[in-house]
Amino acid sequence: MFPIISARSLNLFRQAANQPWKGLVKSCPHCGGTSLKKYGFSTKGERRMYCRQCNKTFISYTAVRSDARQENLATLIGEGASLVEIRAALAIDSTGFSRELQKLSRRANQAERDFVFPAFDIAMSTRAFRVKFNGGDSSLYVLVTAEEESGKVVAISTNYSAQPVEADYQYHSDYEERLPSGTLAHLVQRKEALTMRRNVLFDVDYGPAVLYKNDPGMLVKPVLPAYRHFELVQALTDERSLNVQHYLDHECFILGGCMMANFSYLRQGRCHISFVRERGVTPPKRDLPPRLFLSGGIRNNVWRTFSTRDYAMAVCNLTGNKKVSLLRHATLNSATAFIRYVHNHPFLPHLNRMSPGNVVAVLDYLKFEYNASRN
Repeated sequence: MFPIISARSLNLFRQAANQPWKGLVKSCPHCGGTSLKKYGFSTKGERRMYCRQCNKTFISYTAVRSDARQENLATLIGEGASLVEIRAALAIDSTGFSRELQKLSRRANQAERDFVFPAFDIAMSTRAFRVKFNGGDSSLYVLVTAEEESGKVVAISTNYSAQPVEADYQYHSDYEERLPSGTLAHLVQRKEALTMRRNVLFDVDYGPAVLYKNDPGMLVKPVLPAYRHFELVQALTDERSLNVQHYLDHECFILGGCMMANFSYLRQGRCHISFVRERGVTPPKRDLPPRLFLSGGIRNNVWRTFSTRDYAMAVCNLTGNKKVSLLRHATLNSATAFIRYVHNHPFLPHLNRMSPGNVVAVLDYLKFEYNASRN
């Protein structure tokens, strides 16, 4: 059974992570509630919304305002300019630079909130990866979800919180869980064994991560961003999809976050979830006979693996019944493509030197830049 997580820590993290999306999605940035009503207008003529759950109001933004400085900043990031070059070109100091990055992040999210899918039945892939910060070995834990048919990224989340949560949910580790080389079946079974050895199932060790002492925020355990991430994905896709297939990285708390965000749709049969492990980039177009194996661990799930000389994929269907012919199409390709894009981006060496708050803002912009390249 998956352990219960702290509602207080999740709510504190949710409040901090929701601020860049304030007024951009149909949920309260303070409590995450979705029971909203119109509440007049601000002095600038912007729609004000009222949350029935926490009795707070917020502004619902409708248009992206053009800004020459923001356009210049976006161009410089795309070209891989150094931090010194960017500050000089924009005539701003470090504080002003952080402020401009937060504005850029918000503009990117505002432009991306009305994502239109090519079909009402969609498949999305979710993967975890790491991005270094502060010029050292410390890394953020990052989740990315992408829609498979278009290849566009729906949402990105990290384990950096601008405000602290409960101390029990602060991330502390210098150790990194590593999987040895081997077949996909061996990797799945080894992952289950590593998970069982954790003190708590969601206490993953992804490597060193330490903030500077003057940073007011906190690096939280990845279970919190996993739960909030799928709430955001659900908010961004709910009105534009009927049925959803989630293909997930093989990690128990990623599954937990996805199931909690889609609980009602799982009961209605509108949402299906599968674990996927993949090797290679070009799935075969012909049907392949699967091989079955058991994962071991607590669940001891049945996995199916499909493989050729250049490609291998293992999938575990976790909800409902799926035909084997449909399971063969499981993939993490779109999420993997974005990770590859970030790792090959000319701005990455400068991104790795930035504070975690600024890294989060730049990742939001890189998502926008990447999606624009997919049109």
